[in-house]
Amino acid sequence: MVALEDFFTKTMPNNHPVLWWGTLILGISLILWGLISLFKRMRVSPTKGRKLTLKERLSRRKVQILLTGNKSRRPDYVTIAIQNYGIRPVDLQAPLLVFKRWNSERKFRINSFGGVDDFPMWLEPGYEATYDIDLDQFYYRVPALRRACRLSAEMREVSGKKFVSQTIRIKLI
Repeated sequence: MVALEDFFTKTMPNNHPVLWWGTLILGISLILWGLISLFKRMRVSPTKGRKLTLKERLSRRKVQILLTGNKSRRPDYVTIAIQNYGIRPVDLQAPLLVFKRWNSERKFRINSFGGVDDFPMWLEPGYEATYDIDLDQFYYRVPALRRACRLSAEMREVSGKKFVSQTIRIKLI
């Protein structure tokens, strides 16, 4: 204990050691609080269905959903590219298109493309599936979607694991 007090007095002669100990205790308590809250957040399952088994959680199923529009602002078509870059095949359910405006969102399930039912879809490792979606069909049926600013896509595996794409901006405001 004497060595620590000597260290503090030699390195920082103007600061009191009690101040340093208080800062250290406060820092450790903040780190512990962060780790506990992170652990609690990780324990909450993101799936709304059944909980994943240990084998399903440990298996490397990785799917990336890339969402791109044909134009940077007000796209007419959106392309969804689904890539499996994991080491296991995945069985994916139909994708959801999520139109967002501020803190409200509207979700639409895409069941078929061009009259062909593709879902549930079995995607082998290293393969990619690409689909083009016309956004005018959504705007025609629900005119309020024209006010949506952002668009994203999400898919679920049959076991319940959820994959979400990056959000693209449809319009500025």
